[in-house]
Amino acid sequence: MALMKLLTANMYPIPFSQKAGLVIRLSIALIMSLSLVNVSYAQELTYYRVINEKGTMELKSALTPAEVKRGYAIVTLSGHIVKEVPAELNDEEYAQLSDERKAHDLKTQQENESRLKNESLLLRYSNVEDLTSERKRKLAEFDVRISILRSNMMSLKDQVERQQSRAANIERTGREVPAVIRNNIDELEQKLNEANTSLKSMKTEKESVAERYSLDITLFNQLIKQHSLKQHTKNR
Repeated sequence: MALMKLLTANMYPIPFSQKAGLVIRLSIALIMSLSLVNVSYAQELTYYRVINEKGTMELKSALTPAEVKRGYAIVTLSGHIVKEVPAELNDEEYAQLSDERKAHDLKTQQENESRLKNESLLLRYSNVEDLTSERKRKLAEFDVRISILRSNMMSLKDQVERQQSRAANIERTGREVPAVIRNNIDELEQKLNEANTSLKSMKTEKESVAERYSLDITLFNQLIKQHSLKQHTKNR
C-alpha cells in the first residue's frame, strides 16, 4: 500500500517540501519495520541441538545429564546459534591430555575461582569493619553453641553418676543391679560420648571459620589497596 501511494505520488507534480516530508515518513516507516524484525528475532524461542546416541541431530526443549556430557548447542528455529557447549572429557580422555594442557586448565580454573572470590568479597562488604564484625558475630554464635553443649554434658555426667551410685548401693546389698538401671547407664554414657565428639567437632569448625575470616580480611585489605592504587594511578 505504501509503495502504491509512492508510485501514485510520483505521477503528479509535488512541491519540494512535500517530497521531503514523504521521504522522511518512508524512512521512519522502514526503520520501524526493521526494528520490529529485530525484536521478533530476539524474542524467538531457543532450543537445544544435540546429537543423539544414533548419531542423528535433533532439537529438544530440555536435556538429560547424558546429553549435557555429550555437548550441545543452543539454537533458534531459524538456525541461529546462540551458544555452543563442548562435550565433557571422560577420565580416559583427560588422562590423554598433555601435562601442559592439564596445568593450563588447572591454572585457568584457579584464576576463575580466585576472581569470583574477589568479586564476591567486594560485593558483600563495604569496608573491612563489616567483615570484622561478621567474623566476631559468627564466632560468638559458636561460643553460645559450645556453652549449651557443655551444659548438657554436665547434666549427662550428673545423671550417669546418680545411676552409677544407685547401682553401687544395690550391689553392696548383695542384689543384682536391675537391667533398667544398667541400660540407663549405657544410654547416658553413649549420649555423653556423642556430645563430647560434637564438642570437639564444633571447636574444630570454629577454628576453621576463624582462620577463613582472617584470610578473607587480609585479602579484602589487599583488594582495597589495589583498587586505591589503580584509582590514584588513573587520576595522575
